[in-house]
Amino acid sequence: MNVTGSSLPLLRRCSWWARPEVIAPPQSPPTEAMLLGSAVHAAIENSIRNDKSFEVSDEVRDYLTTWANWWANNPLGKGAWHPEVAYAYNPKTDTARMLDVKQRAYKVEPGEIAGTVDAVMLDVGHATIVDWKTGDDFQRMTADAKDNWQLKLYALAVSRAHRVNTVRVAIVRISDEVRVTDYTLDELELDAVAAEVAEMIGKVPGSQPTPGHHCVRCKAVSICPTTERATEALVATVEKLPEVTGPSVELVINRDNATALLARLRQVQAACETIENALKVYATNNDGITLASGKRWKKVPQDRESITLDGPEMASGLAAIDAAGASDAVTVKTTITKAAIEKALKAKGYKGKELAMQIESVMSDLRAAGCVRSVTVDAWREV
Repeated sequence: MNVTGSSLPLLRRCSWWARPEVIAPPQSPPTEAMLLGSAVHAAIENSIRNDKSFEVSDEVRDYLTTWANWWANNPLGKGAWHPEVAYAYNPKTDTARMLDVKQRAYKVEPGEIAGTVDAVMLDVGHATIVDWKTGDDFQRMTADAKDNWQLKLYALAVSRAHRVNTVRVAIVRISDEVRVTDYTLDELELDAVAAEVAEMIGKVPGSQPTPGHHCVRCKAVSICPTTERATEALVATVEKLPEVTGPSVELVINRDNATALLARLRQVQAACETIENALKVYATNNDGITLASGKRWKKVPQDRESITLDGPEMASGLAAIDAAGASDAVTVKTTITKAAIEKALKAKGYKGKELAMQIESVMSDLRAAGCVRSVTVDAWREV
């Protein structure tokens, strides 16, 4: 498989997947979070290009507004920025070139590592690059700028392609606020990155699998030979107990095996997810998969509703929620979810069918007040 800038952090931990004879299963369909992130990236790109003709969803607009307010008042927002710039870096020659690509469909020469910088700004002898991140779960996101090897590779490519001596890298994380981490690589650090990248690529042909928590990010985890051993190790934690009143088994987890078992569990889960995604691709192309029960497992459209109280419908919406006794579900930002309403009603003592009827009643009132937006998403069901 080809190594890209985004896969470089994985390559530092395990390079077996990059061996030329390893063929990963088809890439899984993008998740909703990935689609949202791509839409936010596109909106920011168009904004930097001063393209006012593009349209965005309400969810993307929230991110874009937060970013735009920050961008207009931050020193990073000053200067001539170029969004979505692709590069190819050659570790053997320590050279790089710009690529003319769309949708990140890279066409590279053998040995080149491709990647796209979200935005780059060039100056005399210096460059600045930024990477946009969306979402709230910052703890599980990629490493900060100083330790982020994807950005180190991009900084190296930019420095070689444009002949600059220092590159500042910045990760801009966007949710209900903007958080930034940044770091500047000087000439010596860029040379060190070049040496380490060349060493990593040189080790690929004869590399062996190195399992660990990083397996969850590997596209080849389902065909990795260590996944079978990880599965066997999980099964081995179930030990048979002496027969007393009948056959019995016990799940044995202790201080000695817990850490290793967790790593193996994550590896097996990632392998299962990869196989499931491959099955989804097959099912999409074959009108589902027939089950032993006679039903078919297939993709079906499903409506998903979100509640908004920030428009002219706010008063009537709040009144409906208050009348249902679920006013505790509303936050100070007048945002609310169906789950929050359910939680508030449970706190009032509702449960079972009575709870379901009360939730549907308030949702019906909110729909009538114009506070509910509905989008259709794909869900996998047995039908």
